[in-house]
Parts: sequence; structure tokens; C-alpha cells
Amino acid sequence: MWNFATGKRLLKRFQKDEGGNMAMTFAISAVTVIGVMGAAMDFSTRSNAKSRSQSIADQTALSAAIFVKNHDRAPENLAEGVTEGRHTAQSLGMDFKGFIDGGAAAVTVDVDYDDNAKQATVTVSGKTVPTFIQILGKQDLSFTAESVVSYLEVDETHPASISLVLDNSGSMRWDSELLLPGGVRPAGARSRLDGLKTSVTTFRDELAGRLGSLDPNDGHRILRTGILPYNSEIVEREDEESRRMDWRYLGLSNSLIDEMEAEGNTNSNPPMAEARRLLSLEDDEHRGEAVRVNEGYRQPLKFVVFMTDGQNTTGDFEVIPGDTGKYYGQIDGTWFITFNSSTASFHGFTEGTLSLATDRQTIESCDAMKAEGTIIYTIGYALEVGSYYNPSNPNNPATVSIGTRDTANSLLAACASRPEFFISAGTGDELEGAFDQIQNSIIKELIRVKS
Repeated sequence: MWNFATGKRLLKRFQKDEGGNMAMTFAISAVTVIGVMGAAMDFSTRSNAKSRSQSIADQTALSAAIFVKNHDRAPENLAEGVTEGRHTAQSLGMDFKGFIDGGAAAVTVDVDYDDNAKQATVTVSGKTVPTFIQILGKQDLSFTAESVVSYLEVDETHPASISLVLDNSGSMRWDSELLLPGGVRPAGARSRLDGLKTSVTTFRDELAGRLGSLDPNDGHRILRTGILPYNSEIVEREDEESRRMDWRYLGLSNSLIDEMEAEGNTNSNPPMAEARRLLSLEDDEHRGEAVRVNEGYRQPLKFVVFMTDGQNTTGDFEVIPGDTGKYYGQIDGTWFITFNSSTASFHGFTEGTLSLATDRQTIESCDAMKAEGTIIYTIGYALEVGSYYNPSNPNNPATVSIGTRDTANSLLAACASRPEFFISAGTGDELEGAFDQIQNSIIKELIRVKS
């Protein structure tokens, strides 16, 4: 009986002891957080694959419809163009990044020429291989994209000018992927700048493939492009003209892209103001081209793609008045904040939001361009809150704070012509997908696409 009573008391003590609850709670929470992060990564991979497949579907359908319009028949072999039937992305010379089941060779591209409806339909399908949700029994995630282009709705390509405003500040040295728990660098991680170079190269090459030659001997040239890399100011180059607007597809060679380097602070105002100035001169360039080929002048469409991986870090601070309950002011050149209106009044503080003047100036340039008809796309790159590998200081991870993310996103959202034209890209692969998405949108502005 004594042993029984002792055992009973020990059992009650065990039941009341909460000393291990925190460890148990932490363990369960950690598993949940890792699971959620893993699932998010898996679906992000699927989203990237779907974006890439939509680009391939649009590009292939457009090429197919243009061929039929020009030849009054479908291609008879791959040397002429994409033939009817099933192909693979690999056989058509298109690649896929990420965890694609079987790679580009396993991504199908179905092409249908419908002479009755006078349209070409392309469907791209494949599967991604999930990393984490396999635990839940899901072995793959399917993706598909379709594009329909009417032979009758392929209009003459509209002339256009595109300026890329690209962040080359020092933080572009950092990885685009967040560090894993414990500060582990993800496998296959690459610098933000490498992701940008790959994305812009693909953007350039696919534009060339879809819009054709810019050789003046081949007829009316319709596209002008340019790059404005920047950090605390516009990055100057030896060949100044090659970086400005030109009839070449971003210079055609990789030199303009490969020369980009990550260094310095961030100030988006100079390049956005310069983009506006350059685009204001584009009407005359396209008018001169129309005269050269003795064709009617069509006012060019104008586009800006503005990408940054963070907030502006240079420029003077200013207070934007507003009903915020926060009062800002300077005392002996140092900025202070108070929530006490009487204190604020005593010091001459102003209620509102403390902001860099460069943010306001950038938005003013964006607003002016939009009023002049320029379409602006914006990309927030690698702005997920957390820690990132920094090769300049490998033992001290770089961080993106909530404030940095929100300030950068606010600027980009304000500059975009439409809410959907502001795109978040967490990794290099997602950045490539963002440029794909923008390219598709631009192409649909230049050439009428049915869906």
C-alpha cells in the first residue's frame, strides 16, 4: 500500500508539472512553421513553372498565328515553324528552371491549328516535384497554361520603346534566397545580381525571338530598348550611347548585361527622371524611322520596367504632413519623433510621415510618365523579411526588415501603372518569371492576342 500511495503521489506530481510544456510547444510550433515554409516553397516553384509555361504558350501561339497569316497555311516542318501536334519544351529549344519532373523534356507543348475558327491554340503542361508536401503523400504538382491567337487578330506590330531601370546597389551581392534555419545557405543559392542578369538576358532574347530582326535592311524597325543601371546614381559606362535607348535589343550582345556590378547605395530618382527624359525623345526617333522606310508614322508605345531589391538609402529626409499621430522635427540637425502634441508644438514638429525626399521625387517622375502615356511595371526583388547570405561578410547575415520591405513595396506600388503591374519576386527564378510576365503583357500591347 505504501508503494501504491507513493506511486499515486508521483503520478499526480507528474501531471501537474508544467516544466516541459514550453519545449513541447516549441517543438510542435517549429514543425508547423517549417511545414508551412516548405509548402510555400513548393507552391512557389509551381507558380514559377506556370509563369514560364504561359510565356512559352503565348510565344508559340503568336509565332504560329503569324506564320499562318503570312503564308496562308500551317508550317510543314520545324524548319519553317512549330508544326501541329505534341512537342516537348526541350525539342522547341525552351528550358525550364526549378524542380520540374523530368525537366524540359517532360513538359509537353500541344499545338492545334483550327482553320474553321482561324486560330492557333497552344497548351503547355508539366509537373513539379515538391520537396516538403511529399510527406503528405503528394508526389507532384501539375501546372498548365493555354494561349489562343487568332490569325485574323494578329495586327501589324506596333512600334514601342522599353527602358529597364535596374537596381545595381551593394545589396544585389546578397543571395536572393533566405537562409534556412540555423543560418544554412540553401543549395543552389545565387546572388541577386546573377538572377537579374539571367532574367534580363532571357527577356532580351525572347523579345528578339518574338518581334524579329531590327536590321534596317529588313524593313521598318519597330522596337527601341535601353538599360539604366543605378545605385546612388546612374551607373555610367564607357560606351554611353549603348546604354541609352537604341534600336538594338539591349545592345544584342551580353556586354551591357554582364557589365552590371553590385556596389553603392540606392537612389531611384536619377534613373527614373532620366527614363522620362529619354522616352520624351522617342517620338522623334520613331518618326524618323517611318520617314526612312517611307511608311506612315505611328506614335510608339512606351514602357518602363523598374526593379529594386530595397528602399532608397540616400537623400534628405522630409516630413509628409498627415494625420498619423506621429510628430517629427529636427533639433540641432538631428531628427526626433514624439507622440505628444504639446511637446511637438513646443519644438515646432510636424505631424505626418518621415520619408526620404528621393522617394517622393521618384514617385513624381513616375506620375509624370504615366500622365504622358508611359506604362510602368515594377518589381520588388528578394524583399521577404529575414536573413540572407552576404558574401562580403559571410559570418554576419544581411537582413531585410519589415520597414525596408514595406517602404520599398509602397514606392513600387505607387509607381506601377496598375496594381497588377507591381510584381513581387522572392528569388532569382521568380524574378525571371516576373520578367516573363511583363514581356507577355508588353507583347499583348504590341500585337493583339485573343486570350
